[in-house]
Amino acid sequence: MKYAVLLGVDSIFENAAPGYNNLQIENFLNKAQRRIFNTKKKIYDIDETVKRMLSPLNKRGSFLEGDIVLTINTDLTDYTHPNGTLYSLPEDVGFIVEEYVKFLTAPATYSNPIPVFPITYDYYTKNYDSRYKKPYEKMVWRLDYSTETIAHVPPVAPTVNYVVELITDGINIIGDYVISYLRFPVDIEIGVADCEILDSNFQDEVVSEAIKMIVAALNDEGYQVAMNEKNSDL
Repeated sequence: MKYAVLLGVDSIFENAAPGYNNLQIENFLNKAQRRIFNTKKKIYDIDETVKRMLSPLNKRGSFLEGDIVLTINTDLTDYTHPNGTLYSLPEDVGFIVEEYVKFLTAPATYSNPIPVFPITYDYYTKNYDSRYKKPYEKMVWRLDYSTETIAHVPPVAPTVNYVVELITDGINIIGDYVISYLRFPVDIEIGVADCEILDSNFQDEVVSEAIKMIVAALNDEGYQVAMNEKNSDL
């Protein structure tokens, strides 16, 4: 992918483009990879080709398994909605594909899966008291909330996890919260870690996007001024 990027840029500038080191190329490739991922994830459920392409990124998380934890940060929990509970998701969640809860029906017994319905804050304001739309025993609401920093035992660095709020009918108690999600792709490191999406079409799109970003940078007036000043110092 590195040489495909260099070849593409050189062909556009007829071998007159300035050289890039591995770190700079990695930066462009990883920005491009995230852009392509963010575009593909939106059609994951409706496009079988994309579903197969991104299958290496598909994971599951569960509250009972410890992948999802309750949020205890009072800066967040002080502002929950009635019947709402905050959950901190796994740090690598890039896009939730499927989610459900299981209500606690006895100390160690759980209900069948209950679908979670993602809503907006505007939807909540309009429908929180609607007898036909508010949460009930067959549906739970989910609001995207915020992020929180999770501390770990050194030398493991702290992580920034995404927080969601689940809102029930106030009668049933959530025993488990389960999600299927696409994790973010691992960064590309030249000579160390290749693109983990092996699909050639995905890699071609990443290369094309990286080339576009480099060309845009090279055509940027501020970039040209900086390059001229650098060359004048040589």
